[in-house]
Amino acid sequence: MRTLTLLTLALSLLTPLVPVSRANATTTQGQTRASPVKARPFHMTGVVKNLQGKPLAGVRVGADNTVLDSSEVWTTTDAQGRYDLDLSKMPILNSWTAVAHLVVKYGGEQQTLTPEVDNSAPFLGKDGAVRNFTLRITGKTPNGGYYGALFYAHLGLSEAGEMPEYGDVEFTLTPAGPLIDGFRGQPVKLRQSQLPFEVPQGRYRVTARSISGRGPIWLKARGGEYGPEAVLDMTYTAGTGMTLSVDMVHPRP
Repeated sequence: MRTLTLLTLALSLLTPLVPVSRANATTTQGQTRASPVKARPFHMTGVVKNLQGKPLAGVRVGADNTVLDSSEVWTTTDAQGRYDLDLSKMPILNSWTAVAHLVVKYGGEQQTLTPEVDNSAPFLGKDGAVRNFTLRITGKTPNGGYYGALFYAHLGLSEAGEMPEYGDVEFTLTPAGPLIDGFRGQPVKLRQSQLPFEVPQGRYRVTARSISGRGPIWLKARGGEYGPEAVLDMTYTAGTGMTLSVDMVHPRP
């Protein structure tokens, strides 16, 4: 027995220790922790994604020179949402801030969306920087506004039908095609008492029902006619931002 124990100890001492690489270190859940991306001198690099973490291609990313006017440097994200901006042609002590714009044509109109940078601090070109961006089309902005569109429902004119009772209406908003960021959205159900309600920017097909079963509710978009559903395009309202608006009535038999 003693001979076997000594043999086991000797073999364990001969077994080489395998170092754990920091780059491949795992968490207690067995998931790999990615190493942070390091900045490279005279380069601004990063990735642009939406709120769901999906990469955005075709976003214009720029470095705005804090010293010289009209000296921005621009590039465009690739299919993985990545970019690499070369700043080596500018003076060594110039400092920069990161900006990004995405121009889209939506609902027949051209709009410019502004992804948010994760670090707005200036940096020196000689140091380089990593700046990632997120495009938000829903949620509250830092100034108290909304990235999304506010949905409103109004009582129609009496000649168009009877007025639904307050609190007796439930709406279903289903995206009519991709949202403004180009990705698919999800239907939203909400009650009249929740209005105005913010939804991701997009075009929506809207239906409504009487919670008490009083009868059908017809809807009308601006400039449209009453029917069982209405398709709503966003409009810009000064002081409010993007809005979606519909009129509602109980149709007469």
